[in-house]
Amino acid sequence: MKDSFVKYISLLYRNTNRYFDIQLEEELIRSGQQFFLLRIFENDGISMCDLAKLGGYDKGTVTKAVQKLVDQGYVETVADGSDKRMRHLYITNDAMPAIKRLYEIREEWNRRLIEQLDEEEKEKIFEIFQKMSQASSEVIRELGEKNHRKC
Repeated sequence: MKDSFVKYISLLYRNTNRYFDIQLEEELIRSGQQFFLLRIFENDGISMCDLAKLGGYDKGTVTKAVQKLVDQGYVETVADGSDKRMRHLYITNDAMPAIKRLYEIREEWNRRLIEQLDEEEKEKIFEIFQKMSQASSEVIRELGEKNHRKC
């Protein structure tokens, strides 16, 4: 193989972040926060630990991203009734216009990325990305178990 596929995944990742940052210039959030905002919206009351697991992020990254969203008035945290150390995350009404815009941006970006592919290619690449994502998660999980990393 002449080039590593990781090179292209990296380029796709960086360009995706650039695209979101350009499209979000009018909003209060950046590309790095969009994952967290949408996952909290889709999983009302999710804990910070579960949010970290969902995205494969470490606790520190989640804490920083969530704190920015709280500071912007997009997310509120509520202590768990039985375990005060656990915080549950909820979207505020102020976040709804940004969430709507994020879904629009994501849909447009996805459309533009695959518009040159035929249906068979679209299905195949989706299947390949799913398999690669699962494999990468398994490797990280194995490494995490060896290092006893817990949320």
